[in-house]
Amino acid sequence: MTTFISFVIVLGVLIFIHELGHFLVAKLSGVGVEKFSLGFGPKIVGFTKGETEYRISLLPLGGYVKMVGESVGEEVSEEDKLRSFAHRPVSNRAAIVAAGPIMNLVLAAVLMPVIFMIGINIPAFLEKPSIIGYVVPNEPAFKAGLKKGDLIESIDGKKTANWEQVLASLALNPGKSIEVEALRDGQEIKTKITPDTSADTGAGTGGMYPPMPPVISEVSHGYPAEAAGIKPGDRILSIDGQPVGHWAELEDIIHKSGEKKTFSIGRDNGTLTIEVLPRYNPEARVYLVGISRKDEQTLKRYGFFESISKGLTTSVEMTTKLFVVLKGLVVGKYSLKTLGGPIMIAQVAGKAAASGLSDLLYLVAFLSLQLGIINLFPIPVLDGGHLLFFGIESVKGSPLSERFMTIAQQVGVVLLIGLMLLVTYNDLFRIFG
Repeated sequence: MTTFISFVIVLGVLIFIHELGHFLVAKLSGVGVEKFSLGFGPKIVGFTKGETEYRISLLPLGGYVKMVGESVGEEVSEEDKLRSFAHRPVSNRAAIVAAGPIMNLVLAAVLMPVIFMIGINIPAFLEKPSIIGYVVPNEPAFKAGLKKGDLIESIDGKKTANWEQVLASLALNPGKSIEVEALRDGQEIKTKITPDTSADTGAGTGGMYPPMPPVISEVSHGYPAEAAGIKPGDRILSIDGQPVGHWAELEDIIHKSGEKKTFSIGRDNGTLTIEVLPRYNPEARVYLVGISRKDEQTLKRYGFFESISKGLTTSVEMTTKLFVVLKGLVVGKYSLKTLGGPIMIAQVAGKAAASGLSDLLYLVAFLSLQLGIINLFPIPVLDGGHLLFFGIESVKGSPLSERFMTIAQQVGVVLLIGLMLLVTYNDLFRIFG
């Protein structure tokens, strides 16, 4: 029930804000609005005020604002032409259409600082002293001579009190040589490290990690670990006789080879030996057994101005990642199987609601940002498609033909239906496959 209610709330907020943008600008422009609907299909409840019917409809996967003279080929009386969408200047129509996705972007921008002020759950290690728990062989920290147990004291002369500051410094300096001061066995050491550039985000990475014990939090359904009998709470002691003291070591061993591996596991003060055959995952392009790390979380609240800064930074990161993923889908780096639909949103909304208000608001902001950006893409049916047609009309000096508009809308509908079928199939396959 929590999952369903959370899903309805999240989707309802996103749809309402989007359609409210269209509605308000239409009203301010003097365009008549016949219906304001949350959802499609048959009406569940509603009321009429003035010229507008406000309603909640059966299918909750969207909404619409029906304006006078909006539909292609719609007949409008002489007295209604002044209130007709189609008879407004191109700039006016474009403003009405663009208002929907812009409202989604505004919602995300407003929510982000609020989330940081309420407080967000962050990995507990971020606020702990920057003691290195593992150095990846042949990566920047290894090449700089840093070792497990070193305490990083400063980077480029700036004191580093915790891992959050260390990781931020590395992320902001991809490809640049930075000076690191560390404490090793009571002795001060100085070295220089040049962070690698992440292919996905463009941020700098150092190839060093805080202590992360190889304790399992979750076991994925249908994966080899579940079939082998591995359980949440198990601690991996060794793999094929090789001691494992850090989660990154565990990942490195599993990801590289599909050969059967012998796990030595600590459970309930005893030791078990379990054989597991990793499975190749074409999306991740590595071998997996289906386990995830146990991470301690802590709630952190930020001040007003820091929240605004954090909110802005996070919004930029979200936008960057969205385009990285879209590019990956186009060039084949990511599989279409990774796309999720309403069922996945419902599952994530349920988990976010169970985690707390800030996580639920974060999900709303994340989805609102995505909805706003994607809706501006120049694809028929989407708001961006209408804006493209208005641009062509402005250059051409006359409206596009009804036949062209009808065909474009039909193509858009087919693409949209195809996408919905794909993501629904992906959602169901993740559950039952």
